[in-house]
Amino acid sequence: MFGALQEGGGEAPHGKLGWAIDEDFGSIEKLIKKMNAEGAALQGSGWVWLALDKEAKRLSVETTPNQDPLVTKGSNLHPLLGIDVWEHAYYLQYKNVRPDYLTNIWKVVNWKYAGEEYEKVLA
Repeated sequence: MFGALQEGGGEAPHGKLGWAIDEDFGSIEKLIKKMNAEGAALQGSGWVWLALDKEAKRLSVETTPNQDPLVTKGSNLHPLLGIDVWEHAYYLQYKNVRPDYLTNIWKVVNWKYAGEEYEKVLA
């Protein structure tokens, strides 16, 4: 899961994952906006996920509280990207300003890793 973050990351996804994001969300910008909004709205600690529904073959954005894994939302969901919104993930740099953390996390997202996961699950 931690392969999804990489220094120097942030380049928009290409290939099948990029096409799926456009199909399911309209654009990468709309996906990021949705994930940021859901992550900021999550009360307390938890995660915001980009998930692949293996049965429907569609992407979704999900949130889980505390340390709950994505599987608690359904065994058909496979995590492609998880963003930790516990304070320990951002407090030293962003204090208690979670939206700033969420805005900047995209600079280190390794979309290549997420794309490989996407293709592996669909294979």
